Amino acid sequence: MNINEPISPPGQTSQEVAAEDYANDERYRAVHDRLAPYRVIARAVILERSRRHWTQKQLGALIGAPDSAISRIESGRHPVTLETLEKLGIALGIAFQVGAASATDKTVVVVPQAAIEKPAARPADPRPVARQAPSRESATAATAALAFVAAEQTKGGHETR
Repeated sequence: MNINEPISPPGQTSQEVAAEDYANDERYRAVHDRLAPYRVIARAVILERSRRHWTQKQLGALIGAPDSAISRIESGRHPVTLETLEKLGIALGIAFQVGAASATDKTVVVVPQAAIEKPAARPADPRPVARQAPSRESATAATAALAFVAAEQTKGGHETR
């Protein structure tokens, strides 16, 4: 890029410039296509979080993640684990579906498989694993978080879908 070259011609929207770049720049097109699945999740999370007037920090607290994790998801440049996607769906009242769905179903956000982070392979541990039932505290915390979400959804006239 030449420093004397204008960023975009006056009067062009960012969408018009992006469409032009997509049509004319092979590298831009490759990156755009590679990130497309992540943008599906990012857009749904941003729209619903904004509709509820929540900060990234508030949403992160609800799902047990730092606000930097929410920022990363909303950037549309990173995959998301199924666990995180499920937590986001519960907190935001979004029905995420991995794979394909009817194009007429507007209540479902279809997430391409490519947007899902694959779990890291872990070597098998030969030692027996002691299974522990969830503590009363963790169950109470989860119930409180869901109650908070429900209260926030009805507060101020916000309704769930």
